[in-house]
Amino acid sequence: MKKNFINFSSILVYLVPLSLLSGAFLPDLIVSVLSITFIIYSLIEKEWKYFKNTFFYLFIMFYIYLLINSLLSHDRINSLESSLFYFRFGIFSLAVWFLIDNNKHFLKYSSIIFLITFLIAVIDGYYQFYHDVNLLGIHYPGVRMTLLFNDKLVMGSYIARLFPLIIALFLLQATIYKFNKYLFTLLFGVMLISTDVLVYISGERTAFGLLFLFTIYIIIFISKFRTLRIITFLISILFIVLLTIYNSDVRDRNIEQTFEQITENNTKNEFSESKLNLFSSQHESHYITSWNMFKKNPIFGLGVNSFRIFCENEDYNHDNLSCSTHPHNSYLQILAETGIVGISFILFMLIFLILEIFKIISSDLKNKKRHIEDYQICLIGCFLITLWPLLPTQNFFNNWINVVYYLPVGFYLHAINNIHAYENSNNINENNLRDKY
Repeated sequence: MKKNFINFSSILVYLVPLSLLSGAFLPDLIVSVLSITFIIYSLIEKEWKYFKNTFFYLFIMFYIYLLINSLLSHDRINSLESSLFYFRFGIFSLAVWFLIDNNKHFLKYSSIIFLITFLIAVIDGYYQFYHDVNLLGIHYPGVRMTLLFNDKLVMGSYIARLFPLIIALFLLQATIYKFNKYLFTLLFGVMLISTDVLVYISGERTAFGLLFLFTIYIIIFISKFRTLRIITFLISILFIVLLTIYNSDVRDRNIEQTFEQITENNTKNEFSESKLNLFSSQHESHYITSWNMFKKNPIFGLGVNSFRIFCENEDYNHDNLSCSTHPHNSYLQILAETGIVGISFILFMLIFLILEIFKIISSDLKNKKRHIEDYQICLIGCFLITLWPLLPTQNFFNNWINVVYYLPVGFYLHAINNIHAYENSNNINENNLRDKY
């Protein structure tokens, strides 16, 4: 049973990045099937090792709170639709960890398949830019790029959010297999530049902001390839500047529309003073409405995924732009919908992230051997852009984005529980490491 389960489950995980290019249904189906089968396997084999860790304890407390919060909300059915089966995402992360531990080829194959899928997405993005349709004929509206198998306009988000995981796996395999130095530098450099430029021209300014954040992060903290990343980043900026100057559509979306939205006036009085908005007057209205919800329901909020239900309520509504499916900021959404209790779980994860980054800084300042290597630094980068509070976000309870959030968690859980597998390759037997991974 174990071998069959491992082979079947591994295939499911290999397909996750490709399924994410189809929208929310398929990746959510994969996560659901994998989570259920992993629970059944654990019950039969009495495999509880992967459930006994701080991450899962915290996650299950968060899940239980979401359930209670939904049952107490003013719209139970709507809230329970988002919270009842939320446990699948945490189990999914544990299953990925289990597979890395028990399938010696998992990291190798997942690295190859993830990278190929990522490159297909990048190629599709450039095809859209030049031909106004993607590789499968789905129309590119000229503002934001579509997914390969779906007209959902989040290609930039897909690229930017999976990029840290792709880089982590790429660097891990480069360490294990000792790629030719010059070939690696060329391929890695081309991938970095093409990704930077594509995310910019994708029209998703948040995605570009997250990619920029991750780039600065790895330039500061990565121990190898820092010079390469600096050079490729400067080349990317040069291409971006030239595209902005010579392509009116790119300039309009990324510069002119941004400036207009930041300075637009939402009042009907043409003589009213202009002001700067947080991203746009619509974003700012969502934020104020969320804050109004939190102020009047500070402890428990209004209920999971309830912003869309109560944004028109006069007790919370700010103006005619207040309503949307979500407030476009995860922290404000959690505050409005789950209150102080709910946000405490997210803040705990943020504090953990900050402490991990300070450990890296402390090791560098004291010239001590790092307790983590570049592979794990890039994985931490996944969580940095997930938890970054200062840019607009998708709905926190959206299935598609949660698959993206929880996918790298399994890799990180394995890494921190197998710390010696990722020590500097000069201190380990390369053949043994290659056999294991």
